Amino acid sequence: MREQGIPAALIGAALWLLAFAPPMSAQPYPAKPIQLYVSFPAGSGIDFTARIVAEKLRERLGQPVVVENRLGAGAVLGATYVARAAPDGYSIAVAGTTELAVAISTRRNLGYDPERDFAPLAMLVDVPQWIVAGTQIEARTLMELVSVARRQPGRLTFASYGQGTLSHLGQELFKAAAAIELLHVPYKTGPQAHADLIGGRVTVLWDSVAAALPHVRAGKLRALAVTAAARLTQTPDTPTVAESGYPGFEVSGWAAAVAPAATPKDITQRLGVELRFIVSLPEVRTRLAAAGLEAQGASPEATRARIHAYVGKFAEAVRISGFQPD
Repeated sequence: MREQGIPAALIGAALWLLAFAPPMSAQPYPAKPIQLYVSFPAGSGIDFTARIVAEKLRERLGQPVVVENRLGAGAVLGATYVARAAPDGYSIAVAGTTELAVAISTRRNLGYDPERDFAPLAMLVDVPQWIVAGTQIEARTLMELVSVARRQPGRLTFASYGQGTLSHLGQELFKAAAAIELLHVPYKTGPQAHADLIGGRVTVLWDSVAAALPHVRAGKLRALAVTAAARLTQTPDTPTVAESGYPGFEVSGWAAAVAPAATPKDITQRLGVELRFIVSLPEVRTRLAAAGLEAQGASPEATRARIHAYVGKFAEAVRISGFQPD
C-alpha cells in the first residue's frame, strides 16, 4: 500500500495561517489590572470621578482598575506619567482642564503636549464654575457687578486659587469680555479665599460650584453667574455669563479620560465605549451630581475638539493677563 503525501496546496495554506495567526500567548484585552492615574488628591472632584469610573470599569472589564494619585509638579504629574507610559491600554489618566488645557500655556517645560501625546477616550464630567461675590458688595447680578467695577476702576478685587489657575485665568477672560479692571488677589487654599470673600476683604471669586455651594446656601456668598454654556440642574435660577450680557462666553472646568497617543485603536475604542456607557448610568449621574459634577460622556472626537478649543482659550488668557510661564 503506497503512502499518500500531503498535498502541496494544503501545506501552503497551513503555512499562511501560521504566518498571520496571532501568537498563541496573546490574550484578549484586558488581561491584567489597569492603572488609572490622577494628578489631584483624594477627595477632589477629579479623584471622585476617577474612583466611580474605576469601580464600574472593573465590573465591566473583569479586571482590577486601580486609581493612583500622583501628586506634585503643579498638578500635572499623573498626566505626565501617562503621556510617557507604554501605549498598551493599561495606563490611563483621568485629567482635567489644568493638565489638558491650562498647563501648556503656564509652564515652560511641561513635558508633554496635550493635543499630540494623548488619545482622548471620553469626556467624563463638567466641573461647573461660578462667579461668586461677598454679601457686602451691593451687586446682586453680574451686570450690577460690572456697573460697580466701571464706576470704581481698579478698586474691586477678585480672588483666585493662585497664579495661572483656572480661577485666575477664567476671571481674566471675563475681565477682558466685560472691559473692567479688577485687582487680582491669589490665595493658596480655598478656605482662605472663602474666609476673605465672606469677610469682605475681596470682592469676587471664580470658584467651583461644589466648593462654593455650601456658602451660597448659607447666605454668606452670592452666586452671580454660571460660567458654563448652560444653567446648572443644581441651581437653575442662576443665569449663565452668556445670558448676563456676554453672548458666547463659556469657560468651564471638566475632566476627560485619556490614554497614550499610540495606544491601538481597538483598545481606545473599547475603553471609550465602556466609559461613555458608565457615565450614562442613572446611578453614576446621580452620584456625580451630588458631588457638584455634571456627567458628560462625549465621544473621543468631541473630547479632542474641546481640548483644542480650551488650549486656545487659556493661551489667550495668559496673553492678556501678562502672566509669565514658570
